[in-house]
Parts: sequence; structure tokens; C-alpha cells
Amino acid sequence: MAPAGGISTVRKGPEVVAEAPPMRALLHIVLTPSSPQTTDKMALLLKDEVCSIGRNVTSPDVLIDDPCASRLHARIAYQPDRAAFVLEDAGSANGTYVNGYTVDKHTLCDQDVIRIGDSLLVFDERRAMDGLRDRAASVAAASLPVLLMGETGTGKEVMARFIHEKSGRRGPFVPVNCGALPRELAAAELFGHTRGAFSGAVQSRPGLFVSANGGTLFLDEIGDLPSDLQPALLRALQEQTVRPVGADKEVPVNVRIVAATNIDLPAAITANHFRADLYARLAQAVFTLPPLRERRFEVPALVRSFARESDERRSVTLAPGALEALMLWNYPYNIRELRALITEFAAVSRSSDTLDLDYLARERPEIARNVAGRSRGPASARKPGTGPGGERERLVLLLESHGGNISAVAKEMGKTRAQIYRWLNRFGLSPRK
Repeated sequence: MAPAGGISTVRKGPEVVAEAPPMRALLHIVLTPSSPQTTDKMALLLKDEVCSIGRNVTSPDVLIDDPCASRLHARIAYQPDRAAFVLEDAGSANGTYVNGYTVDKHTLCDQDVIRIGDSLLVFDERRAMDGLRDRAASVAAASLPVLLMGETGTGKEVMARFIHEKSGRRGPFVPVNCGALPRELAAAELFGHTRGAFSGAVQSRPGLFVSANGGTLFLDEIGDLPSDLQPALLRALQEQTVRPVGADKEVPVNVRIVAATNIDLPAAITANHFRADLYARLAQAVFTLPPLRERRFEVPALVRSFARESDERRSVTLAPGALEALMLWNYPYNIRELRALITEFAAVSRSSDTLDLDYLARERPEIARNVAGRSRGPASARKPGTGPGGERERLVLLLESHGGNISAVAKEMGKTRAQIYRWLNRFGLSPRK
């Protein structure tokens, strides 16, 4: 990995060819004092060798230019018997934190946020974003329809615009929210209408398909499209023609369709709410966008982007504590929620360009609470293996408080039920333990 912004990875000696471990993960270096505006592109591939982290480490390690980090601060090692990566503090002066808690030894789980000194790292086990944009760019040049899946606010329209930009199509990008189409006028909105086709149609209108001719029509919330309109949409996709309401001839169109939804379309098909043949036509290339809690390492880049949207003249920076708190929040409304927070900060905080923990404590105390009030005692003052940030300890406490209810535990941790069961298996726990 090439050096950047005061951070480097060091590998000495000849390349050793070894059998690949059963699991690999990425360690994203999100923030360091010397590079406060990096580092959404900095990541180290963790494999089977021990990775040391600190201010003075060697092969193959993460070298951090951080005066609050120890020379050798912590290590990450892969343990084959547990099929897991384990983070261990190396007797550091200021301690190692995971998800806001001090730890001595911690089995890393997907999207764990690690703080070493004033530097922040994210452990990315599932690598949900791996190749997503590259695959979208490769599909963009083709004319086949694309279906974007994901929770509300995960950036589906942003991805749709990205596909359009990479497609090379000269026509416009035309977005439409299918759930907001007036039921009685939906066909006219999509396919156009002639003058006098219905009451109030005082002049002809081309419709959204024709408006997007030569470009991309983004059908957001496609799952909310009225069922009686779905056959007409299917025909338009198949024939690349539309018939305006009140017309007796079809109009040819050259439109690329990108659709998006936050609902389970296969389940909607089973419930007879969505046509299976329309789904098959739309789902020729499917991309599932993970929620923000499964790509916490993207928070700094998103903050900078939203700050520029609010005011191009301002460069909003994040204090380490504030960034840590923002990355630990589970974002029930995903990227949309983060955008609203940054837009508000840019609007009301004119005296400072730095979003710090004090601001969050005033405006969003539920977010600041993730890192507020913790101690930074020396590592020697901690008992080995008792760090409350350890995932096993957290699971035990939550299972006890929720009476073994896996769904409740998953909701509180911002994880899926499947992930909770994987951790139970990894740590040798049962729901009732």
C-alpha cells in the first residue's frame, strides 16, 4: 500500500507465498492527526501475518504519525481456530479503544471502530462495498435495466446518477418517485397524454419516458408503482415504445431504466403486489447498497461531500471524538440522516469550521453519548480481558437484558440476526447463557 498523508505500510524482505487464510478483511485508516482530511482510500488487507500498529513499527504493519500513539501500540492477529481476527493492546500508554470502550484483547467484528491515540481505524470484515462502484461502472455502458436495492437513505439515487454518468448516454437523467405519482394520473405522467385525453388536459404533454429520451429514467420506489400500471411499464421496457393517454399511436423511445426500492420485491411478488415478469425485466443487473452502519469508514468522505453541498467556501473538519461518535451511530435513516446533520452544522455554526464533540453533545446528545465520559487510564491499570468493549461481554450483557431475544439484541447492536448467530457460534455462547 503506497504511503499517503503521514501513514504507510511497511513490508520488508522477499515476498513469501503462502496458502491464503480462510478469511481476509480490510483495515481502513480513517483519520490521523497528520492527515485530518484523509483517508477514505487508505486500507490495509489483513491476512494471516501479525499486523502491528504504532508510531515505530516494522514489516508488515501500520505506521501512524500520531504523538498520542505508543511506539508499538497494538497488534492484530488472525486466529485460525476461531476463524477471527483478534486485536490486542501492546501495553500502550493511552490504551486501545473499540466502539468507544477500552480493551486489552478483543475479537474484531465487522465495522468495529478502533481508536489508537487520536487516530481512527475501521475493521471491515464483510467488505460490503468491495467492487460495488467498479461493477456498477462496468454495467453502465450496457443498456440493460438496473435494479438498486437497499434501505431508505442508502444513496440509491446517487448510485443511479453515477451509472448514468458512466453510461455515456447524451440524454438527461430524469428521476421520478413512483410512490408519489397520483394514481389517476400515473400513466399520463409516465407516458404522456394528448390534449383533451381527460378532464384538465388542456394541452398535450410528452411524459417522463419521452423527457428522458436518449438518457436515463430513474424509477425510485418502484415497489409502490400501482399494479394496474405495471403491464404498461413492462411493455414500454420490452418494446421501447410508449402510448400517450388518449393517443392511437405509439411513440418510440430510447431510455435506460434504473429502478430502486427499499422493499422485498420477491415477497411482494408472492403477495401478488408486484408482477414477476416485470421484476425479471428490471432485475437484469441488481445491486444491493449496504446501510451506512455497514460502511462506517465512508463517514468522513460523506461529511466533506455534504459540507461542500451546503457551502462550497467552507471546509468542515471533524475532531477525532466527534468523528468517532458519528461513526458509532447506527443511522436509522442512513446517509440522509448524516446529510441533514452536516447541513445543519454548516448553517448554524458560523464561528467554527470544526465539528467537535461539544457540538454533538449540545445538538445530538444521543450520538455524543457513544464516546462521552470514558476514561483514558494507562493500560497497566486495566485487568486483562475485561474491557467492556469486548464483543463477547457485550453479547452476554445484551442477551441477559433482553432475555435471550436475538431480534432485540440485533436491533440494539445495529446488526442482522444472522450476524448475532455467527458471533454466538464464534464465542461459544447460547441465547440463554
